[in-house]
Amino acid sequence: MAFSKYKWLAGCFLLVTACTSPETEYFNKLVISHEAGKCIINQANEKILDVPQDLRLFASQINGKDLRSRQKELNKKFDELFFSPWTAEGKEVFPASFSGDYFGENLHKLSQKDVEYIRNNIKYRSPIKEKGIIIRNTMAKLWPTESQLFSNLKNPGDSYPFDSNIQSLMRLGTPVKIAAISQDELWAFVSSYAFSGWVSMHDVAYVNESFIKTYMARPKVVAIKDGIVIRYKGRFLNRADIGTVLVRDKKGLLCPHKDFDGFAKLVSCNASGFSQKPLEFTAQNAIKIAEQFLGQKYGWGGYLNLRDCSMLTMDYCTTFGIPLARNGNAQLSGEGRVNLSKNSAAFISRHGKPFLTLVGYKGHVMLYVGKYRNKPVFLHNVWGAPKTPDRKSRYVIGKTILTTSDFGKNIKETKNCKLADIITVMKFI
Repeated sequence: MAFSKYKWLAGCFLLVTACTSPETEYFNKLVISHEAGKCIINQANEKILDVPQDLRLFASQINGKDLRSRQKELNKKFDELFFSPWTAEGKEVFPASFSGDYFGENLHKLSQKDVEYIRNNIKYRSPIKEKGIIIRNTMAKLWPTESQLFSNLKNPGDSYPFDSNIQSLMRLGTPVKIAAISQDELWAFVSSYAFSGWVSMHDVAYVNESFIKTYMARPKVVAIKDGIVIRYKGRFLNRADIGTVLVRDKKGLLCPHKDFDGFAKLVSCNASGFSQKPLEFTAQNAIKIAEQFLGQKYGWGGYLNLRDCSMLTMDYCTTFGIPLARNGNAQLSGEGRVNLSKNSAAFISRHGKPFLTLVGYKGHVMLYVGKYRNKPVFLHNVWGAPKTPDRKSRYVIGKTILTTSDFGKNIKETKNCKLADIITVMKFI
């Protein structure tokens, strides 16, 4: 998302090489060169993964008691934050201004007409103070336009897929404050508990105090599968993925739906794949959630209903009622943070709690899952990494993988650099 460009992996990390371990797997490797603004793609198969891509290997290392004693308290805090757009005043957030120095989806620089349209659209008709709810998964944008905006086509970290206009995916059922309507009336500037942005008016509904009271009083449920189909009267109504929080009554799932007057109403729906929130933290449940992420394609800011590094950790934690920020750097801040030195691998192996510890550095966050051959292992969603020091070529990973702290150590271009050398932070959750 636009809060921090965790789109690249620093220095040496994830550079591709042949590995000697029999557990390595073949990986479809892409190399993209952005030399002089050209995007040249070379494709090959190489062995690069230094640990089996199987989370069940770490089941015996998970201690459910590490969270269960605190889970009720954490879940209460999660709900307070989640519903805070409805219950708390909070700090007023304003839309960002627009510079106009971007390339559009056709890879041409924005015309002056394009720039003026976006700038005028930000000049909303009048500030409002309404409350709302997201009625289907929607992309929150930094500016009120559908356009993709890339800041520099020559830089691999500033071209596709890193659309500067993307803030983050907002999930179905997210409570929001509505602060403004765009000049063309197609966008609402909203704030959730985690971030703010412009969303399509199609995807948000107003709520009144009666709706809020009813909704908050209902038992909460959370999606524990991706691609859940929600049906109303036997027909498709909505889609939900891991991390979606909704409510239920005695009959079953309740889903917010936009009525003709623009306000939300609750409708009784059918869907399989939801569980009471929080899902009990056990080894079986932790692996059940996390293994669904393995191999999933990378999605900057949640683009195409996919995940980036911090959306993976956020959705994982939401399932167990753990409040977590949306931005990777923020996730690694605050209580429980430990700054690490160059012997980070040994410290993580000794003190890290599998499936309950975040690890990373500026711009990237990972979930520590346990040890393999005495090396700490991390689950993380990765776009790519520089292949050469000038950063004009990069390897494209583009999905969620498991790697050890030694990953990359045999790469000649990086002079024996490995992932453990750039890890700076560990945080207990």
